[in-house]
Amino acid sequence: CVELGLLGCSSARDVEVSGKVTAPSSVMVGNRVVVDFIDLVGEGSREEQHVAHTTQLNALGDFKETVLLEGDRVLIRAFDDRNGDRLCSDGEVWGETEAAVRGNKIEPTSVILTTGICPNPEGE
Repeated sequence: CVELGLLGCSSARDVEVSGKVTAPSSVMVGNRVVVDFIDLVGEGSREEQHVAHTTQLNALGDFKETVLLEGDRVLIRAFDDRNGDRLCSDGEVWGETEAAVRGNKIEPTSVILTTGICPNPEGE
């Protein structure tokens, strides 16, 4: 912790996060699928959420990332970034799933994109 100086001490560790982004055949998806990995720290009204890592896929399919996480859960949110702003915007299909961190990885998971109003990117 002393070496971190002003950055402070953290219990964050590298976690292998893997899974697949899919969509029903009735949903059209382009070539910019953004995947946000949101660190969930704490519980209930004291839960804090922040985007720990973001990646982009060129199509629906598999992802595997190493993400620096502090919490014991991660929220994986994916969306078809049609307007290219790297934010989930109204009219873009999206989906999310929560996974528990076990050691330094999560069990492979699936995120299914559907229509609906996008949540705030920071989960607030």
